[in-house]
Amino acid sequence: MKIGIDAKWYFNGHPSGKVVVENLVNKLIEADFSNDYYIFLDKKDKNLVFPYKQSNVYLIYVPNRVNAFTNFFILPFYTSKYGLDVCLYQNYAPLFGAKKRVNYVHDALFIDFPEYFSLSERIYFWPMKYLSKFSDHVITISHSEKERMATHRFSKKDKISVVHHGLGLTKEPNSATNNLDIFKKYNLPKSYILYLGRLNIRKNIQSLLKAMPNIDDATSLVIVGKDDHKTMDWDSLIKQLNITTRVYRLGFVPEEDISFLYKKACVFCFPSFAEGFGLPPLEAMSYGVPTVVSNTTSLPEVCGDASLYIDPNNEKDIALQINTILSDDNLKETLIKKGRLRAKSFSWEKAARQVLTILESL
Repeated sequence: MKIGIDAKWYFNGHPSGKVVVENLVNKLIEADFSNDYYIFLDKKDKNLVFPYKQSNVYLIYVPNRVNAFTNFFILPFYTSKYGLDVCLYQNYAPLFGAKKRVNYVHDALFIDFPEYFSLSERIYFWPMKYLSKFSDHVITISHSEKERMATHRFSKKDKISVVHHGLGLTKEPNSATNNLDIFKKYNLPKSYILYLGRLNIRKNIQSLLKAMPNIDDATSLVIVGKDDHKTMDWDSLIKQLNITTRVYRLGFVPEEDISFLYKKACVFCFPSFAEGFGLPPLEAMSYGVPTVVSNTTSLPEVCGDASLYIDPNNEKDIALQINTILSDDNLKETLIKKGRLRAKSFSWEKAARQVLTILESL
């Protein structure tokens, strides 16, 4: 069978999209030698080295500026030219081309939570709904998103499959780098709560900051991530709350330092208002960090009984749950054990097998 994969994000996609595309492509190729894979990459990345050189893998470089435009107006001619039996697209599946078309829609949060998206984003995302209707199948990343898409009629419910993200652990620090070096590099506090992710209002860092005055004052907050669209003036809020000495904003952190930051955290808190999946809490669990997450959208589905849950609109509740972990060593150990076990149930190998089963079934 000839399988096409829209992999334009493989090398240089936005962070969450790149993680998904890179891992799925790698695991599909590693696991399947019986089908032919036509990997569509961005022409701008032609000078970068694709790590697989197998007789059943064909690299096709396509001109690309905007994902939706490329998928709708350019990829169909390539998929027709190569006579593909099925093609997996990211968010925007065209109306013709491959014999079967599968739309991988990462989430539809923009419909139910428009306040977290700009007008231009909402306009850009809207065609996903209608293109999904004409696809032969839709894949999404959580049952929460499947329900949302079925409710808003992206497709019939029996034509929407859920494939959970896998867990790809971050790179370990260079062997020449010791713990003391990293502590000095970031001037880290001895005891800290960790938040890692995008810095925008949907992620609700503002409520976590407002909870800090009610959290054990021996514990600080370390925030890792870059400001994103729909952000706010975090520094002014920190100053207003009089917690300047307890909050460490690290900004962008190299991947090889992230595992250290996870491992040394007392608690990982993810107070997001809405998530299609929510990978950072799973990463924290895999490193043995107890987690506190929102009780909304996909997070209970992903974290199961391995986390404490909070109302993201209630900073007192956030403080209460974090203080509970900080003051109860038995609870902390229980959450660590449950978290490690929970994290093991999510893998990109498993996700790739599920995707392949869907593609072959069509």
